[in-house]
Amino acid sequence: AVVSTQSGHYGRGIEHQVSTRSNYLAFCDLHQYASCSRVLSSKYAKGFGIIGPLLGDESPLNQPNCLFGIVFFLFYLTLDSVAQKFIVIQLKFTLSASSLVMSLYLAYILAFVLIDLCLVCLATYAVNFGLAAPAFENYFSALDKRRKIAEKND
Repeated sequence: AVVSTQSGHYGRGIEHQVSTRSNYLAFCDLHQYASCSRVLSSKYAKGFGIIGPLLGDESPLNQPNCLFGIVFFLFYLTLDSVAQKFIVIQLKFTLSASSLVMSLYLAYILAFVLIDLCLVCLATYAVNFGLAAPAFENYFSALDKRRKIAEKND
């Protein structure tokens, strides 16, 4: 999660540089079809390409995806420091599942709509999948423990 928070900050920096400097070339701009700058300045880089068309480009919810990612990962890190009660485990499971759905959606946009490659994006997807595995394992393990306790009490 720390890596993705840093990746999100780097992505925000790219977005800012692209919007202020027309000739900006990011470190992750490797090729014509591997350009973080192009991806992070596309219409899909804000509000996931969904919020703007639905609520308007000026909506306070239409923020850069990198900002959503930073907030998401900071919140996720905060949950790691909280006692692992079932509600926290459920929340991490739900957050991980939603991050996987969004990663698949954005990977589809990246590959089939923008036809591009973004290393910052790929790193974020990898972290999302990496966080999901233990979150899913903890959730199903906690469910199993709760079932066993319930069976004992019956």
